[in-house]
Amino acid sequence: MRSLHAFSIVELLTALVLLAVGLAAFARAAAAVARLDADARLTRAVAEAMQARLDSLALACSGARGGEAHGDGISERWFVLADSGHLTLIDTIVVPSRPRLTRGMTATVRCTP
Repeated sequence: MRSLHAFSIVELLTALVLLAVGLAAFARAAAAVARLDADARLTRAVAEAMQARLDSLALACSGARGGEAHGDGISERWFVLADSGHLTLIDTIVVPSRPRLTRGMTATVRCTP
């Protein structure tokens, strides 16, 4: 007589538990990657905003002034202080959805006549 080999219920349940644990770990890793990607995009937006503000100050020494800007999930507020041929930029960028990404910068630019 030929014997049939089949899986027992314990083996099937063990396999299902291992599969469920693996899928849960995968889902958790995917969520972490998505969160890191969003943080990277916001960090890039912050860096680009600060670079643009510094570039605009260097190009427009005589007419530079403070202001506010909002967009790309960030809020920016900057102040410009003039002092004998130099301008000092104080720039703060806030990311409301990720407060730990908030950045501040102070830079001084020499204005040439």
